[in-house]
Amino acid sequence: LVRNSGGLRGNLSVTYFLNSFFSRVANGDAVSYKVDGERFEGGSRTLKFATNTRYKITLTSKPPAEFHHMHLAGSDLQLHTDDPKSGEYATEWNTTGIDVCKKGERNNIGLTLQGPGGLLKRHLQSKFYQKDDSHADWGHKLESIEWTCAVDDAGNISVTEEQIK
Repeated sequence: LVRNSGGLRGNLSVTYFLNSFFSRVANGDAVSYKVDGERFEGGSRTLKFATNTRYKITLTSKPPAEFHHMHLAGSDLQLHTDDPKSGEYATEWNTTGIDVCKKGERNNIGLTLQGPGGLLKRHLQSKFYQKDDSHADWGHKLESIEWTCAVDDAGNISVTEEQIK
């Protein structure tokens, strides 16, 4: 999937590429996703998560960009890095308290990244299943979500291109 989602005004310059990866903490398995076509307004791909489950999220930016905090689906997450100049970060996200999606529904969860370089706001089209429901594991295994990012004069980060693979 490649999607262009501009919309920012002012001078934009492509500053970096941001890759994210989600895996279950318990076993290291990558999150699954399914291709939904254009049935839902959030996009053509749906990330599949289990409720009451901990996920490890890794972020890599090239060239390195500095981020300190992530807000995902109502949870404030601290980003950890061994070297702030590496552009590599990790955090854990617990899906406890998120409701299971009904059949045919999707949840566009909010994701915000914040750091000295600016503020990025996105939505991830997702579906949440019961922890023991094998449907959460069916589908393609997520290799990464790749975003081409640009920053406007006010420090707002825009995703100019998105690939989910």
